[in-house]
Amino acid sequence: MVCVFLVAGCSHLTSDIGPALPSAPGIVTGKSTLGEVVTTVGVPSQVSASAGGFVFLYEHNEVVESQLGFAVNLPVLRWLKFVYASSGLRHEAWLMTFDTNDVLQAWGREAWKKPLGNGAAAQILITVSSLVDSTAVRRPASQHRWGEMWLNPLPQVLNTSQSPQDGRFGLEQRLAPTFVGQHTLEMIQPLPPRQAKKANK
Repeated sequence: MVCVFLVAGCSHLTSDIGPALPSAPGIVTGKSTLGEVVTTVGVPSQVSASAGGFVFLYEHNEVVESQLGFAVNLPVLRWLKFVYASSGLRHEAWLMTFDTNDVLQAWGREAWKKPLGNGAAAQILITVSSLVDSTAVRRPASQHRWGEMWLNPLPQVLNTSQSPQDGRFGLEQRLAPTFVGQHTLEMIQPLPPRQAKKANK
């Protein structure tokens, strides 16, 4: 059996969506200004107006996928690698509120981990690709779409004017489903996994 099965090794795939957040930001509530926060932490994922000023949302997601594969030393099969993979998500978000004088008034954070799923496949020996569908997390970071967010699509329908994407009506984390919260009336249904993966390429 040792001669028939040859271990091909393992792979470790990682993806970062959004800039990583510092472990010790060095900001002080009631003293740090908008400029100091942006210099220290970086550009936020989303910005929204609030009753007493405005709000910053920082968001960082890391997708980690580990793969274990082996090859079979038999005709034809020797050119394939049989792989099992499992994937997990590490999520961190910061919420900061500023007053009209651009001074930080409060901030909070959340951090959690959860499994994204697992999968198995037969790959060509030299191929390494993700086996777990994580398209919901791997969308481009919000910072890449700031200009686009100011242009609402036409024709304007239902509650598009209340969209949290343009910085006027609140914040929404990227993992929120599109058929809950402020998006409910838009009747946007989630795409099947294959179509969602194709749409995000």
